Amino acid sequence: LFRAEIERQLDDGLRQQLDQLTARVEFDAQGRAVLDDAALTDPRWRRPYSGLYWQVDGDGQRGVLRSRSLWDATLDNATDVLPDGAVHRHDVTGPQGAALRVLERAVYPAGQPQRVWRLLVAADRSASAQAVARFGRVLALSLGVMWCLLVAAAWAQVAVGLAPLRALQGAVTALREGRAR
Repeated sequence: LFRAEIERQLDDGLRQQLDQLTARVEFDAQGRAVLDDAALTDPRWRRPYSGLYWQVDGDGQRGVLRSRSLWDATLDNATDVLPDGAVHRHDVTGPQGAALRVLERAVYPAGQPQRVWRLLVAADRSASAQAVARFGRVLALSLGVMWCLLVAAAWAQVAVGLAPLRALQGAVTALREGRAR
């Protein structure tokens, strides 16, 4: 459940970034994508290998436009068909071998539906994986401590609960041996 929630949060953040990128992309008279990356608000877009990346693919080329954070790399994307406005999610290997979550959307210049442009945003999944691993370790330790406490509580309950029966057993033994009436 925790892993699913972390991935949902990562996807939600990427969807917001994708929406921002989509809002900033414009098309010139020839139908080519144009983007003023200074209009994008997250400073990680401009820091090389920051773990947050964007890319615009089109005209049969990958990485026609891309964030400074990609440096000289490009994002791999699936060759699936994207309906207009639909968001697809992929896990790929990115710059420097980082595991990335990619969200992409297809857009078309006005009046030119045959020209497909793919907008991609990606984030490094290592922080999410580390959070899940930390949670797993804390959960295992907590459950281990709880198990020890429950075993101790069960032993104490049995010991206290059987104390009257031990007294009764001693009295029956004394009666059988003739030490008591």
